[in-house]
Amino acid sequence: MTSISIFGCGWLGLEAAKYFVQEGIKVNGSTTSQEKIEHLKTEQIKPYLLKLEEDTIEKYKNNSNDFFQDFFHTDIALINIPPPKENKNFYKVQMEFIKNHLIQNSEATKRIIFISSTSVYKDYDATLNKTVVESDVESIDEAARKDIFEAENIFVETTKNTKFEVVILRAGGLMGGKRVAGKYFAGKKGLNTGNIPVNFIHRKDLIAILSIIAQKLVGTRLFNAYKRNKFEVFNVVCPFHPIRKKVYQKNAKDYNFEPPSFETSTQTPDYKIIGTEKLKNQLSYKFMYPNPLYFPIES
Repeated sequence: MTSISIFGCGWLGLEAAKYFVQEGIKVNGSTTSQEKIEHLKTEQIKPYLLKLEEDTIEKYKNNSNDFFQDFFHTDIALINIPPPKENKNFYKVQMEFIKNHLIQNSEATKRIIFISSTSVYKDYDATLNKTVVESDVESIDEAARKDIFEAENIFVETTKNTKFEVVILRAGGLMGGKRVAGKYFAGKKGLNTGNIPVNFIHRKDLIAILSIIAQKLVGTRLFNAYKRNKFEVFNVVCPFHPIRKKVYQKNAKDYNFEPPSFETSTQTPDYKIIGTEKLKNQLSYKFMYPNPLYFPIES
């Protein structure tokens, strides 16, 4: 792999872009902020100001190449756009716009990595101790977040009649840098979710997994020859799932903030554990930070 386009250089995308630059890979990076353009340049990332909004899509619908220019003229496209908080139906529209451009532009890459979320899985009764795997959500009726599944499926469906190769990464709760789970609950009282297991992933592990998958996509070593459709879905979560109470309290100790308190009730709300056997078996990936209790302290 010699080049990659990262649509969304935010908290995850920017660090991924910097990683690939350090590996000697040419990086196109998009941002919605004019102020961030110069910063991307200083990181040796070719910057693009791309705001995928309703009026933008309508304006460029008939000729999306005017919008994207040569942004996707790379080996890999990494789509890293979170779902809208309010107009959830617009997420599908955004992904349709990107997909149509990739199909219609002969010079655009047809290798896609889409950052999704484990929020697509439903919660389950705690007494079942339910571990969910990728095959638990293969239709919209099985999904807790239908907007996320629809966005995934926009790209998955293209593999049936095009040369697209697509990898969906259902990422758990992203931690790392200044993002520390317990800080969001510092000093809070009477929480009733202390016994729920966490499904976290450290940013450095996710970026390393992204790199492995990108290299395999370019090297045609990801998909088995017998597979008719060239797509894969992977859960990307730490293999260890300590309960929230232990994680938050250790965070408070490590980072010196007031710990939250938890109710003593033994009753646990519904939850899920995200299984990662597929990631382990197909990529043989060894996590740098397998246990959220021991995520490194970072500045």
